[in-house]
Amino acid sequence: MSIAVTSVGSTHIPLLEAELLRWVGSGDSLLELACLDALFPPGKFLRPILCMESAKAVGGTADEVLAFAAGIECLHVASLVHDDIVDQDPVRRGRASTAEQFGLAEALVAGDGLSMAGIAALLSGGPAERVLHAARITIEALRHMCQGIMRETEIRGDLTCGVPTVLNVMRAKTAALTGAACQAGAILAGASPEQNQALRQYGEQLGMAFQIRDDLLPYTAEDQTTGKTATSDIANLQPTLPVLLAYEAADETDRDRLATVFHGGIETDPVTAHRDLLAMLTRTGALTKAAQMASSCAEQAHAALAGLPDSTRLVELATSAADRQR
Repeated sequence: MSIAVTSVGSTHIPLLEAELLRWVGSGDSLLELACLDALFPPGKFLRPILCMESAKAVGGTADEVLAFAAGIECLHVASLVHDDIVDQDPVRRGRASTAEQFGLAEALVAGDGLSMAGIAALLSGGPAERVLHAARITIEALRHMCQGIMRETEIRGDLTCGVPTVLNVMRAKTAALTGAACQAGAILAGASPEQNQALRQYGEQLGMAFQIRDDLLPYTAEDQTTGKTATSDIANLQPTLPVLLAYEAADETDRDRLATVFHGGIETDPVTAHRDLLAMLTRTGALTKAAQMASSCAEQAHAALAGLPDSTRLVELATSAADRQR
């Protein structure tokens, strides 16, 4: 049985929630209300928990990186608000997205507001040299995230883009920030350069495992479990890893069917397309292969932790990411 991400860092959650309120506000304005709606109820707090647990793994404390961790969560959630606008997805975490609830313009401003609160939190305190180093690492990861999101829009409808392309998108869009969250926690706790790099590698591999599993969820879990629309990727003609693995392994008939779906064939509605696609992903072995790739990334994440003083909880997070069902 997998360990839920939130259970691994459950002792951090009340602290993180209070810290987020400190930076975002209590809802006295429309901007604060929209930002709070995006933040709460929270997701898995994966990135801030990684930051705090990485600090602990090298002998630091969670408290000394709390504000920085909250800042990372603000920046991450800001990207989700904008991502839902790009994807025109009305659902986030099982409920209406910020754009759906408040409107497109308001959601754009809320994403910007969360970004500014996040940057302020990153720079709020601690030894200046460490804070600046950790902030640079994080902001560079966010720049890569933007590149990944833009590349993702470029390959919509393109089943020939190839598995390496979508893996590179994952590295930029997800793995870069999970790696930076871990490295930042280590830097702020005064870790050695070797420990910094080990934790960055751990975080990047965990991020890959997490994102591969995320791409699998529309085909392995119900909408109410994933917290998003199962047909979203199909409606957006987004070729994800399992789809591209299926395309590589498919015979001519299945390739033609995939092409019909991902070229926006008007004769097939997203629900029917999702059902047909699930059958293809199953018979080509794409779901199994993607799950194996997630497990391999988790194993590499685990291996990167060798020699760290206290990495038990980080090991648990790697196990959870590879086997997540929500």
